[in-house]
Amino acid sequence: MTTSIVELHNLTKIYKGKPEPAVSDVSFALQPGEIIALLGPNGAGKTTTIKMLLGLIAPTSGQALVCGYDTAVPWQRQRAMSHLGAVLEGARNIYWRLSPTANLRYFGTLRGVPKRELAQRIDFWLSRLDLQDVAHKEVRFFSRGMQQKVAIAAALVHEPDILLLDEPTLGLDVQAARLMESVILELAEQGKAILLTTHTMALAERLASCILIMNAGMTIAHGATSALRHQFPKETAVEVWLDEVMAGEDVPWFEKGHANLKVAYQKEATVLTWQGASQSDILQLFDDLDTNGYVVNRIERREANLEELFLRLLEEPSVTA
Repeated sequence: MTTSIVELHNLTKIYKGKPEPAVSDVSFALQPGEIIALLGPNGAGKTTTIKMLLGLIAPTSGQALVCGYDTAVPWQRQRAMSHLGAVLEGARNIYWRLSPTANLRYFGTLRGVPKRELAQRIDFWLSRLDLQDVAHKEVRFFSRGMQQKVAIAAALVHEPDILLLDEPTLGLDVQAARLMESVILELAEQGKAILLTTHTMALAERLASCILIMNAGMTIAHGATSALRHQFPKETAVEVWLDEVMAGEDVPWFEKGHANLKVAYQKEATVLTWQGASQSDILQLFDDLDTNGYVVNRIERREANLEELFLRLLEEPSVTA
């Protein structure tokens, strides 16, 4: 039986002066080689949960254990840190006046990596994350995406057992985001335990073996990615494609007039996605499109994806895992 390397037991955080908990009674375990995606809207409690796991803030109640060490206890937190690597969104995870090489040397030394071994690791991560060409330039001149790659390299240079990533692909272009996804999967295959937060549901579906969805500080769904849909009634979504871009002033009118309808653009086309739409709903939509001069190119019906289920869960906070 695989032993959990991270355990959260009934973790709760109530900030002074706030009427509601930022995190309420959250529990889960993370095993070596497992990727858990922590999902939820802004303010759901995801970052607070990670900060408690890192020992950056103390829980009001409950425990966060890393390799058996309670991160709320100072001497235990020091031992836990050698097993952890983290990149927090919105935090300055690296020194901007240092180069990528200097940042990795600093953080590797801080984590006790031997000098000879450190040089090899720095070369490896600069190469793996396509940072060789900027290895000696100051990070402050980099784009946000480039700074993110340096921060991730700094979090990995001491080869931690556990990696905590808050929005790991934020600011990355498509090519860099794909590179980051492949690195995350490689690390999991090597036995690293990975906890990531993301607003990108498709990313969670591609990477995570388990998903935990939070809202208002509480867990509203938790389970294997492949099985998560089976916890809820099967639903379908209708996609209506238009061969033109819908006028910006028409979008809110259509979305407000047809509950749960979402309008998105695909290059020079428009896609209207409607979860749970009935035949009469679709006929009314067609009438409205025709009245406004829009021509339907095609219509498709498919199973609702994870993002659509996620949005439905947020509308129904009483649903639990």
